[in-house]
Amino acid sequence: MFILHGIESLPKFKNPVVAVGAFDGVHLGHVRILRFLHEQAQRIDGTSVVLTFDPHPRSVLHPDSGFFTINPLDENLKLIEKQGIDAVLVQPFTKAFSEMSYQQFIEEVILGKLHAHTLVMGPNHAFGHQRAGHHDNIKAFCSSHHLQVVDIPEEMWNSAGVHSAVIREHIRQQDWQTVNAMLGYEYSKLNLKP
Repeated sequence: MFILHGIESLPKFKNPVVAVGAFDGVHLGHVRILRFLHEQAQRIDGTSVVLTFDPHPRSVLHPDSGFFTINPLDENLKLIEKQGIDAVLVQPFTKAFSEMSYQQFIEEVILGKLHAHTLVMGPNHAFGHQRAGHHDNIKAFCSSHHLQVVDIPEEMWNSAGVHSAVIREHIRQQDWQTVNAMLGYEYSKLNLKP
């Protein structure tokens, strides 16, 4: 898997199929997206590309909130690679970067830098300044720019959606059985912050 830090100078990817997100923990919901991303790229003889961020956006935007990441970046990258992804772009996340609107992000990064063929996203996905870009308006904006968007249904576990925030809450409660079930692997308690 090709890993690049920063999006300033990118190689030319063939028919890039792109997913954007923090992918912290690479839980069952993420795995569903990544596997679909891989399959979609193969279907069009393209390249599966994950665009993620370091540090995690919430740790930059809300540093005093008690937020913690499920896994360190290197562990998440290994888990992403296991899903057959071709390339991961790790964008340094700063307050200045967070000011970019979702329209600007799509035009300048997804289309301008990556030249994406397809954008893959789950139903609760949001990005851009103050997370103003949500599923419906992202999809409409992409359509107006001839960028295909593919929806992935939400991954469910025990009638609830699998989300990083939910897993973090179960980590706080030390409910390791639920944590491991939603992650799809055994969580390393070495990742716990003191």
